[in-house]
Amino acid sequence: MKDGKITKQISFCLLTFLLGFAAGGIVWFLLQAMQIGIELIWTSLPSALHLTGSSAVTLIYNLIVCFIGAILIALVQKHYGPLPDTMEEVLGSVKRTGTYPHDTLHHVAVAALLPLIFGGALGPEAGLTGLVVGICYWIGDNLQYRNEQVSALAEAGFAAIVGVIFGSPLFGIAHALEPDDKSENYRQKLSGKRARILIYCCGVLGGMLAFYLLGTLTRRSAGLPRFHAQHAIGIDQWKWLLPLLAAGIVFALFYLTIQKLTRNLADKLSGHFFLCSFIAAAAVAIAGAFLPMTMFSGEHDLKVLIDSWQSTSPVVMILTAIVKLALVSLCINFGWRGGSIFPIIFSGALLGYTFALLVGMDGAFAVAMLVSAMYAYIMRKPVAVVMILLLCFPVTYIFPIAVSAILASKIPTPFHR
Repeated sequence: MKDGKITKQISFCLLTFLLGFAAGGIVWFLLQAMQIGIELIWTSLPSALHLTGSSAVTLIYNLIVCFIGAILIALVQKHYGPLPDTMEEVLGSVKRTGTYPHDTLHHVAVAALLPLIFGGALGPEAGLTGLVVGICYWIGDNLQYRNEQVSALAEAGFAAIVGVIFGSPLFGIAHALEPDDKSENYRQKLSGKRARILIYCCGVLGGMLAFYLLGTLTRRSAGLPRFHAQHAIGIDQWKWLLPLLAAGIVFALFYLTIQKLTRNLADKLSGHFFLCSFIAAAAVAIAGAFLPMTMFSGEHDLKVLIDSWQSTSPVVMILTAIVKLALVSLCINFGWRGGSIFPIIFSGALLGYTFALLVGMDGAFAVAMLVSAMYAYIMRKPVAVVMILLLCFPVTYIFPIAVSAILASKIPTPFHR
């Protein structure tokens, strides 16, 4: 009897590993489709048409492309509803209903790619999360697993997808295990999911393996860039802890305020799919013409910024950060739906580098402290924040990142999360 139970557990772990492997492959292919689309529309086509040059030409091209994207996005929204769900909406749906719809996954894939390809200031995690969680429930329903087993599959799939997207296996696991609100605590959530931690690990391992193998075979990869290992640390850096913490919280509050305002405005325009989509398109196109780094998730631009921040204008960096934070909220609430994690990290990096230039401190240290404070205040999950930022920063930054994230997450917020 005991041997049979162990065999079932091993089989289920193997299934979870295979599911994670499939999830990693799906993520890789969709991210590559996104990159190919972006390169074609925003690099190859303008170059072939000789449209590189003045700001006026760039603005006209941006408006044409973004309005085409707006029409396609509005058509999807009109016929299939507000797709894709954000990561929080996916998890909330699973928590409320114990399942997630899987009959429109092909629509979710299209809806997830369109805003990313046409320049939206968004990350890819939203649509990909809904896609993989939906597949998990489809597998569970077709194999006739019990509710708790299907739930375990879905949570493992979520851990795998988040771990793969951000290239951080511990981030996916930590995000799944951290309490979602004040009604939960670490001890209760961990003790209630001890049996699932191994399942999460199997799913994440499978996802990371697929992503690594496909990236190695094709020499095409994705993920956040790493900051240089060389850095300054000491009292000259730590003395700026409180100002950096305050700056991170101020801009986090700005983001949450804009998010609430755009959500309220979008509610008043509910049902006007084309109007909302065109408003978002115009904002993306105009901002991108004058501040190019406001477009897209910021992953590629962060790689460039790490090497060029000292020669970049502080005014340009702070304006880009503010506009990008506003665009994220506007895009998500006006139909250009996607994730917010990549853009928030990039905006925080811009603000951190601006702070470093103004006071003369180490840039990477300022970015680590400000980004962790800003992201932890918004997300309210300090452990997950530490895990994802350690993907970008050397392990020697774990202490300042952890201190900043924990302190920021403990400061009360007027916004319900």
